[in-house]
Amino acid sequence: MPKAHVRDFLERFVRPLVSGGELHVGAPIPAPELARWESELGDATVELVAVDDARATVLSTLVCSPPAFVLEGEDLALAAGLHNALFLVHPRADVWSVSDKQRRRIIDTALAMVSQPLTHNRTRVMARHALLHNLFHLTRTDLTITWWTGRARFQGQKPPTRLTAWKGMRRVREDFAKVDFDELLAVPDTAPVIATLLRRTPLTQLLDSHPGAPALHWEDAVFLLRDAELARAVAYRLVPDAPPREQVAGPARLAAAYEQMLERAPDEADVRTVSAFLVHLGALFCLAELTIREASAKSPLLSTVLSPEAAGQRPRGLTTLFALPNALAMVDPRLAAPPGITSIPALERRWKMHRAQTADLLGDGTIEALAARLRRHLRGAPQPLEPAAPAAPDVTPTP
Repeated sequence: MPKAHVRDFLERFVRPLVSGGELHVGAPIPAPELARWESELGDATVELVAVDDARATVLSTLVCSPPAFVLEGEDLALAAGLHNALFLVHPRADVWSVSDKQRRRIIDTALAMVSQPLTHNRTRVMARHALLHNLFHLTRTDLTITWWTGRARFQGQKPPTRLTAWKGMRRVREDFAKVDFDELLAVPDTAPVIATLLRRTPLTQLLDSHPGAPALHWEDAVFLLRDAELARAVAYRLVPDAPPREQVAGPARLAAAYEQMLERAPDEADVRTVSAFLVHLGALFCLAELTIREASAKSPLLSTVLSPEAAGQRPRGLTTLFALPNALAMVDPRLAAPPGITSIPALERRWKMHRAQTADLLGDGTIEALAARLRRHLRGAPQPLEPAAPAAPDVTPTP
């Protein structure tokens, strides 16, 4: 049987992973074959250029000037690990009668492939995101065909044309079903691989997380918030023009990860950075309401997502997201409002209305409890010093 070439993997799996289209999942890729493919990258110039051009297109909507990069061995390993994880939920895994021992070996190999070093390098982080930005949008289309004498099911595969011919005469019926991230990559076999993979691409989690995805490790991602261009892109992506519950879904997940960070022993600078970012998201919610005619009108967003009737259905992190500015005002007022908000009077009025409405809906106890947790990690604003006695003037006597 001829050996597979890296060109085929780049063309049939990596490029559609980046630019969209059908991904072709084949047999699991063993570690020795991945090593051979890495040595063959120099012979796959056409396919490499196509992949990197597609990645640059992805980043062109994120930053003004995408950095120059070339697909390297680490990128290839991340893609191969994802491929092997997808094989575990591929119909062929059952057809080929993969044993439990073989399945465990495939999982271990995939984990080793995606366990690339964590990086804070801006170019590497952006290159990894461009490679994996579609991770949460991978789906499989299953088709069930019934006809007057039988029935057949095709999972992620196209049926033979003979089965769909003469639809009226043979009473052919086609039922399509989408299998999404939850069933593909959040199942017990694939979840450890995906959790490890996502830690290598924190920008992907910030920009486009999924309810079924593992929680973000803010310690891995906080450095991205110190990059003004990337932080701005993340903030605007997180607050879409959508119905209220969809609008707060992404920010709430990041606030839930912030809660988990506070349970650990985080660096104070990291807590401050994430706190300021979440407060900034609150300002964007206010900015979206500047078209409300009455300045004193309550926020429709807060009335919907923080209504007492829906308290038991609030997603995790939502309460912290909106209570955070009020709690920070009790701990360190410097973090309690975005810088420059007072320069836009209408925005400042909406901000104050949000803070008052949040206090009414959540209650002082909830806000004070969050403030108590923050005091364990923030030293608070410095106390004003007593004015010092004026120093004696430095006078040089004239002769």
